[in-house]
Amino acid sequence: MKLDKKTVLDLIERKVEKILVYFYDAWCSGTKINIKEDFIVDDSLEKLELGSSPFFVYVEKKDKHKFKNSVITKTITADHTWKEKVRYIFNNEQVVDRCGCGSSFSFDKKTPKFDLSKLKDFKNNL
Repeated sequence: MKLDKKTVLDLIERKVEKILVYFYDAWCSGTKINIKEDFIVDDSLEKLELGSSPFFVYVEKKDKHKFKNSVITKTITADHTWKEKVRYIFNNEQVVDRCGCGSSFSFDKKTPKFDLSKLKDFKNNL
């Protein structure tokens, strides 16, 4: 796993000792990624190697395989109130679907939530 240079420099400058990188359910494509600095290390977490980084990186054990060959880039955008909002863009060969802004993604191809055969029947009856 790699973090973008600006994020690494920011964490070093602020003397952050550990981060938790985690996935959470979100809009469009279903999953987003975030970084937390205030957390307790427990048995559900595993430490990743991040080169010669002066801080420790933890991920949930169940998701560790998803971080192989991944790159996480921090972006700052304005939300609907024009306030700055931090987003992280997760790039990995395992991602198969992504929303328009790029911050939401999925590891699985989404299937329609409705029955296509019923839609075809409806169309044929028109």
